[in-house]
Amino acid sequence: MSTEIIAVPAYLQGSYFPSLDGLRGLAILMVILPHFGALHFLKGTGIFIDSIIGVHIFFVLSGFLITTLLLKEKLRTGKISLSHFYLRRILRIVPVVYLFLVVLIILNTCYGLHIPLIDFVASFLFFKNFPLRNEPYTAHLWTLAVEAQFYITFPLLLSYSVNKYFITALSIVIVVPVVAILGDYHTGFLFAGPAITFFTKLMMYAFWKGPVIILIGSVFAILTFKNIIKPISSKAGFFLGFILLVIAIVIHTKTFLFYSKYVSEYISAILIAWAIVMSANAKSLLSIVLQNRALVRIGIISYSLYVWQELFIGTNTWQPWMMALNGYPAYVIVLVKLAATFAIAFASYYLFESKFLKLKKKFG
Repeated sequence: MSTEIIAVPAYLQGSYFPSLDGLRGLAILMVILPHFGALHFLKGTGIFIDSIIGVHIFFVLSGFLITTLLLKEKLRTGKISLSHFYLRRILRIVPVVYLFLVVLIILNTCYGLHIPLIDFVASFLFFKNFPLRNEPYTAHLWTLAVEAQFYITFPLLLSYSVNKYFITALSIVIVVPVVAILGDYHTGFLFAGPAITFFTKLMMYAFWKGPVIILIGSVFAILTFKNIIKPISSKAGFFLGFILLVIAIVIHTKTFLFYSKYVSEYISAILIAWAIVMSANAKSLLSIVLQNRALVRIGIISYSLYVWQELFIGTNTWQPWMMALNGYPAYVIVLVKLAATFAIAFASYYLFESKFLKLKKKFG
């Protein structure tokens, strides 16, 4: 077993993995269904879907894929072009969210939504994850801020030294969760002085707001390139990825009997990353499930779905443009919200987002 990165693992040499689009499809459904009130129909069943699980799947997958793409580039060309990387990320993230914000400015003016200027500034400049007052129409953009800040900082170190990046990332994904867990259990560690208390709370915030979850995916990508972790092709391996993902979702759910804040999220993120590696085996149960055509198609438009969902979020019709549905049964409201969101997302992807994705391909 080599710990040096000398080649792209055979199972990662492809340029497209439909199972990962399927995973995106699963993740976005786990985000928007609870947001639109679908849990109303699960009352009494004991089933609870927590949207943050879908967000964490996106985070882990993002860390894994970005690191994989950068390592491939470094092996192929001997270096990482940061300018091309940043251009690719800008073309991937910025156009759709800026279009959404322009539409929101128009709606804010027409309907008197009273969204403050600072909220639009934070959204346009990607610092919605900072502890500011939460505005419902842009609340979801904290995740994009976390990813943007990750893209700006960590690839710099990765381009300089893979080994130093790995040591730094591994240290962060070990130290920050430990401090967060200790802080959550209110041990004497929290009361060791103002500086330590501030540090502990900072670590708790850093964990909860996503950077550590992204880095877990990044660390697993490097472990695969080092051949320390790889898909299992045995009969046990056929089921392993699927089992890992199911366990990750279950233990992350707040209704789980043994749920523990930070501990559950930490273990869940590790299992998600491991499941992603296992899904690289095209003959595994997880890969077969995730390559379902419907899931893959949903995964392809998942970014547009995530951005535009906020126009319809909530379990009732509190938005001005939803008032016409007042008095209708819950299932009608949910179906209308889903139909509207998917229609806008399809239009956003095929008429707008896809144009920038084609341009993005010119930069590697």
